[in-house]
Order: sequence, then C-alpha cells, then structure tokens
Amino acid sequence: MTSRLAVDDLVIGHGGEKYAGPLTFELEPGEVLAVVGPSGIGKSTLLSTILGWVPPVSGRVLVDGTDVTGVPVHRRGIGIVFQEPLLFPHLTVGRNIGYGLRLRREADAARIAELLAWLDLPGLEDRRVDTLSGGQAQRVALARALAPRPGVLLLDEPFSALDTDLRERLARDVAATLRQERIAAIHVTHDLAEAHVLADRVLALTPPS
Repeated sequence: MTSRLAVDDLVIGHGGEKYAGPLTFELEPGEVLAVVGPSGIGKSTLLSTILGWVPPVSGRVLVDGTDVTGVPVHRRGIGIVFQEPLLFPHLTVGRNIGYGLRLRREADAARIAELLAWLDLPGLEDRRVDTLSGGQAQRVALARALAPRPGVLLLDEPFSALDTDLRERLARDVAATLRQERIAAIHVTHDLAEAHVLADRVLALTPPS
C-alpha cells in the first residue's frame, strides 16, 4: 500500500502548550521529509500527532486526502521506528520482522528474506536478537516496521545512538528502501548531514506564530 500524507495548518502541542506550527506540507509515496529543530520544539510530538497518539491543537492530518483526526492509530496505516530498537527479546530476527504480518507462511518468509537482503542482514533470520550489534538491531526494527508495507513511516531519531559512519550507511540503505517500497516518510533528526543523506526535503520547526 502506498499513501500520500498531508498536514494542513497543523499546530502541535501537549497539555495546553503550543510547541510549533501552523504546518502545511504534503508527501508523495516514496518521498522523505527530514524534520529538524532544537530540543523541546516538538519534533517527536509532531510524529505522535500524525500517528494519533497526541491530538493536534488545531489543523488536520490527511492520508490519501482523508482527514484521519480521531481515527484509531491501528487504522491509519502508519508505522513508526524509535531511537531504541524495542525488539522482542524472546523472538528470533525473522520472527521479530514477521510479527505484524498476516500472510501465508510462504509469503511471510519471502517478505522477511526480501527485507533482510535490502537492509544488509542476509542469513540472520534465525539469530537471537540479543546477539546483534546496535546497528543490526536497528536494522531489524526498521525491517519490522516495513514488513506490513505501511503507507507512511515515521522515524524518530532511529540512528542517533550509532557512530557517524554507521549512521550514514544505514541512512542511505533506509532511503533506498523507502523509495523502492514507495513509502512516504518523516525522519526526525538533530543531524543536518544525516537529514540531507536521507531526505528529499528538510523542515525546520519553529515556535507557533
């Protein structure tokens, strides 16, 4: 599934406090937007608002032209990857990636193998996740988010704990995968170099006008 994402005059905040906005932008399938800004400006809150965890102060979030304000999180077709991998420690790499799939067994196996190849993890499907390096674990988390083919993917600083060289390599791999899958994505980062590697456009959040 591919989707277009749009925000329309969106103001984000929490607990009665406005953080940033109004924001208006659109993302086509396969397009990546990097969001940068100082700590506390609301970068993660923007993702939580798009996902449906935090209601907007005002404005709308639209998926394929439909206002999803008030739509439950699990019905928005939006995935998210966090700074920490948050893997299931009792499951193998393959079972972590396939957790959200509801296809036939053969189709699940093919999808898992496809993602392992794209994200430079071939042959690791039977490995325990507690034996992985930090970079490998984050790749598995990304593969798990990509497995059900979300229409939109949100990336909340998923590379920030990695060293610079690994961060750049992983950003390039993820950018290529997002475009291959035609998934619209928003990537939150403090690293401008990383933003330019991964994204087609960069949005700097500013306090509300």
